[in-house]
Amino acid sequence: MAKFDGTNREFKRYIGAQLRVVVQQITKKQKAAVGACEHCGSNENLESAHVRGRDRTDIIDLLLGTSEPDGAVSVDLGQFDGAFRSEHEPFEKAMLILCMDCHRKYDSGHVRRGRPTGARVTTGRAGVSASASGGADFLPITLDPPQVDDFKSQLLGRKSAELTVFYRDGRTETRPWNASRFSETSNVFGNLRSRPEFRQGEWQARGIVRVHVRVLVGGRGDKRGTNSRS
Repeated sequence: MAKFDGTNREFKRYIGAQLRVVVQQITKKQKAAVGACEHCGSNENLESAHVRGRDRTDIIDLLLGTSEPDGAVSVDLGQFDGAFRSEHEPFEKAMLILCMDCHRKYDSGHVRRGRPTGARVTTGRAGVSASASGGADFLPITLDPPQVDDFKSQLLGRKSAELTVFYRDGRTETRPWNASRFSETSNVFGNLRSRPEFRQGEWQARGIVRVHVRVLVGGRGDKRGTNSRS
C-alpha cells in the first residue's frame, strides 16, 4: 500500500491536488440532484462549496491529526482516501450547492450557514442530510421533485404541497402548504423562508435543522401536522 512520510505542508502540496479531484467526483452527482442554489434557488452556474469549518484543508488537518505546517505525518494513502471520502458523508456534513454569486458571498462571509452542534438529520426521499457546524445562517431546504423548475411547475399545477420540518431533538412535523396564491413570479425558496418560523434567528430558536417540501400528487390528500421521533 502506498505511503506518505513528510510534513503537513508537504502532504497538502503533493497530495492536495488529487484530493481536489476527489471532491469534484463526490460533488458532481449531488450537484445535479439538488439542481438549485441552496440559498437563492437559482439553477444557473451551480458550484459546490465546503461548509465553513469543514473545508478541504480542515478535513486534511483532522485526519492527519495536526494542523502545524511542519508537523510530521506518516500516512497510508489508501486508508486516508477512504477516510477523506467518509468525511463527506452525509453530503451536507461538508458541502453546499450554491450559485456562483452566493458562493462568492458565502466565502466572503456575507452568506452564512451553520448547523446545530452535534445534530444530525437523515433525509427522506429526494433530500440530503445535514450535520453539525454552528453559527447563524440560512435554513437548509430540500425539494421533491429536487429540481427547482420541476418543483415550481408541479406546485403551480397542484397548488398544494406538504412541509416536513426536522428538529434538533429528532422530532419531525408534517404540515400542509396551501399554495393557491403561489404564482409564476413567486420564488420558491424566498416564499418558504419568508414564513415566520423559518426566518433568520427564529428557526434556530425553535430548534429546526432542516425543511423538506414535497408537492402533493392527486389522491394523497393533505397530511395534517404529525409529530414523530426518529
